Parts: sequence; structure tokens; C-alpha cells
Amino acid sequence: MNLALLVAKRAACKFHETGVVFVDKNHRIISLGYNGPTEGDEHCLEVGCAKVDGDPKTGKVKRCRGSHAEINGIINCQDTRRLRGSTAYAVLFPCYDCMKSLNNAGVKEIVYYGEYKRIQTGGENFEEENEAKELAEKRGMIVRQVQPKNIATFVVPQEDRCEC
Repeated sequence: MNLALLVAKRAACKFHETGVVFVDKNHRIISLGYNGPTEGDEHCLEVGCAKVDGDPKTGKVKRCRGSHAEINGIINCQDTRRLRGSTAYAVLFPCYDCMKSLNNAGVKEIVYYGEYKRIQTGGENFEEENEAKELAEKRGMIVRQVQPKNIATFVVPQEDRCEC
């Protein structure tokens, strides 16, 4: 879980600093991912959240431009067959869209630290997503929340944060 927390420090989202680490049955790392904008898009930490602050040019509130940690971890794995039977260590419980992708990739277990709450457009409220847990239960995925006894604290100076 500490590695997922460290990976999350690369996130470029001002609302959800999250990361994920996928491991095989022997606990070898398969892939990792963190949330942030799609390749070549603007970073929320630099220009604001499209869903809350709006488009930096027009001010119009738009959909989130970020790609979630789980999706990036699936992409980074390069060969998704390696994810069959794997365990995902996630800082936040996956949203419903990510859970659908994890299910399709064959992830068998999800170990998470905190609950995910989707920010509503405008940023004034958050909402829970029960569908993700329902899907995991329906598909027989093992889900467990952990509260590690030894959590490493990572401080990444702003100048060292991801500029990708």
C-alpha cells in the first residue's frame, strides 16, 4: 500500500490524489498508475479542474479531463493478460467505470485504503458510488479495506511533481 501512496504523489488532480499498484500471485509488480490528464492535455494543478473551475479559456464547466489511476495502470501494463488473477492495491476504492475495466481485465482482488467519492459538477458536493461494490460482489472479486499500521509519509516538493 505504501507504494500506491507514493505513486499517488504523481497525480495531477486537486481533488483525488490516488494511485494503484497491480501485483501478480507472487506479489511481483505488474504495473502502476496514478490519476491525471490524458497525454498532452492540461494539468488541473496548473489551470484548474474543468469540472469545478471550468475551461481555462472560456470558463465553461466541462467534464473531468483526467484519466483515473486504475485505467492508467491497465494501459501501463502493456500486456493486459498479465492482469488476470492479479491484485490491485489502490489508494481509493475504484469508481464504477474503473471497476468495470478491472473486472474485464480479470483482476481478482482489490485492496484499498480510502473511499472514493465522485465530485459533482461545480465542486460543491460529493456522491458515493454503490455500483462499483455491487459489481465486485456480483463478480466474486475479493475486496478489502486496509488501515496499514506503518504508513510512510511522502512529501514531494512542488517543483519535483510530474510535468508530463
